[in-house]
Amino acid sequence: MSLTAAGAAEKALGWAEAAELGIKAVDEQQREAKRAESARDNAAAALHRATADGLEMYRERAVGMATMWARVAGALQSTAGDKS
Repeated sequence: MSLTAAGAAEKALGWAEAAELGIKAVDEQQREAKRAESARDNAAAALHRATADGLEMYRERAVGMATMWARVAGALQSTAGDKS
């Protein structure tokens, strides 16, 4: 499989979008945990906090992947420019 700079940039964009959605999902789970704590529903609060933690790990991975693919796109673009 031959990867182009545009293809790598598209992958970077996809991962960046996933990271952005991850931020929103983490925030929502944290809000739900606070609501559950206010209602003294410790079991639900713990579940929302655990979900938020898992989503945060995914978000961090998505940021790393977006960064990696952006660097690959930059390297491929630079290489393509050197051949001209």
